[in-house]
Amino acid sequence: MARAPLVATLKHGERVEILGRRRRFYRLRTASGVTGWADSWQLLSTVGMEHLRELAHQTAEAPSQGQATVFDALNVHTAPNRQAPTIFQITPGMKVEVIAHEVVPRLPYTPPAPLLPALEAAKSVTRKTTRKPEYPPPPRPLPPGLPKDWLALSGGLPPARLAAPPPVAASVQMETWSLVRAREGRSGWVLARMLLMAIPDDVAQHAERARIAAFFHVGDTLDRNGTAHPAWLWAASSRQEADFDSLRLFTWNTRRHRYETSYIERNLKGFLPILLERRSGDTATAFSAVVVEKDGSLQTRRYSVNAFRVRLASRHAATLPGRWYTPEEIKGQPPQLPASDQPAPAWRDRLPAWVPFLSRRPSN
Repeated sequence: MARAPLVATLKHGERVEILGRRRRFYRLRTASGVTGWADSWQLLSTVGMEHLRELAHQTAEAPSQGQATVFDALNVHTAPNRQAPTIFQITPGMKVEVIAHEVVPRLPYTPPAPLLPALEAAKSVTRKTTRKPEYPPPPRPLPPGLPKDWLALSGGLPPARLAAPPPVAASVQMETWSLVRAREGRSGWVLARMLLMAIPDDVAQHAERARIAAFFHVGDTLDRNGTAHPAWLWAASSRQEADFDSLRLFTWNTRRHRYETSYIERNLKGFLPILLERRSGDTATAFSAVVVEKDGSLQTRRYSVNAFRVRLASRHAATLPGRWYTPEEIKGQPPQLPASDQPAPAWRDRLPAWVPFLSRRPSN
């Protein structure tokens, strides 16, 4: 129970032995011999620990999409679910690297498949059995029958029942989660809306209620005093159809002493990661990203950056980037684009559907 006294504190990765279970709580024994109860949602099998190590190894080589911090302590979970086990916390002032974003349905959490056999194999805690009576109870009497004038008493025949409307399927709430990487190499999932991207406020104020999905330092601008002002490229998202829907480059205006937009592109459907190409130093010469074109095809766009002037340099066919998290019910299926991303049929294909309406004569 949540209000029960605390007998021991377990660290992440510490091995325990399962002694019994009651509902979703399990009786554990630590290596030092201390026994107590813990929530099953906070338990991981050895296979689950190997999965976390593999995730940390994969994210160690993944390109960062910007740094983020928090206003208050934030739990980092093993899976994009509020009830998934917590592996560490992000404290105020601590910065983490954002690797990717995933939009997942908000559903009740179930332990991963490798953990279920271990939990089911645990011995159930014996409960106090109730004593059976010595003599069985007498049988129940039959219910009384209807009176002879039941129709008059009820006011006549009942009206015909209307057909019940079909049940309406409950809409599933979708949430955006972010995969983050800490300095010590640990990786996990946090709610994207709880993160604060570590971009200067002079630039972040232009987000226009959109969520900054990624940002990059692409170079510096020197003012008359020789002070360097970074130039920032960001990818922002105002809906959940893709990782970002706009690209924007901010540069420092040396005469007005403020950040201004030198390049912007909206109404995109792009997917992370965004890859930067840099020459000697921190100045970026180009960047690329996977974008859904107007005809529904996936293309990798490569933009060149010359003196903070951005232009589309090339395009070539691409595939949808792989997902970092795949729920059990959709594993093994190829990634698909949202229905809104499919190309609209041509007018020649829609012509047969218009003929019956065009052939009708207008009524007087």
